[in-house]
Amino acid sequence: MSAVLRPEVVGVLDTNCWVLHAAGDRRALVVDPGDDAAAVAAATADLDVVAIALTHAHFDHVLAVPELARHWQVPVYAHPADRPVWPDELDVVRRTGYWDAGTATAELLARDPALLVPPDGPAWDGRSTPVADGAVLEVGPLRVEVLHTPGHSPGGLSLLAGDDLLTGDTLFPGGPGLTGTRLSDFPTIIRSVRRLFELSDATRVHPGHGAGTTIGTERPHLDEWVARGW
Repeated sequence: MSAVLRPEVVGVLDTNCWVLHAAGDRRALVVDPGDDAAAVAAATADLDVVAIALTHAHFDHVLAVPELARHWQVPVYAHPADRPVWPDELDVVRRTGYWDAGTATAELLARDPALLVPPDGPAWDGRSTPVADGAVLEVGPLRVEVLHTPGHSPGGLSLLAGDDLLTGDTLFPGGPGLTGTRLSDFPTIIRSVRRLFELSDATRVHPGHGAGTTIGTERPHLDEWVARGW
């Protein structure tokens, strides 16, 4: 069963919120609604959303979760190893007054500190329905396999639907996602990338930010990434 993917780019870090469904079927999975709940709801108005899935719990992937989960009355799936991540995100805000945007933090604060100030309104309570490695999310006739790919965060997930792979912040064109921050680890993300590289060359990679790529395009560069250390 072929998948249809719709990207909705949201939030200050231009997060790819993915809407995933089977061709010809209205039932849909929304992955990483990181902000702009109204825009995500409008983008799915012709579909029946059955669940939300999180590749990980950093702020730029979850800010619209509470509003959309209430709107659709659907479960929020996440890996249980990511439970410490959202409390850690909130702790950063309590200490500094703004979100930690990784390597983009300094530039965004210099441009406009308000860009990283948490929005008004209720925050996500962090509760989710746990999913484990190897679980299958059934979205109508579409089967979406859950792959635990930690490193960027402890409970990082990638989602595989046929030849389409949603990698969150685990794999991008040109290398793995950011590590070196709290709750992240470079050797761990490299192990996760090696696992993803067991998939076929033709597997299409849809990351959490920016443009896509394929497994075949990225695999030859793994040793370069290991040598540079990021």
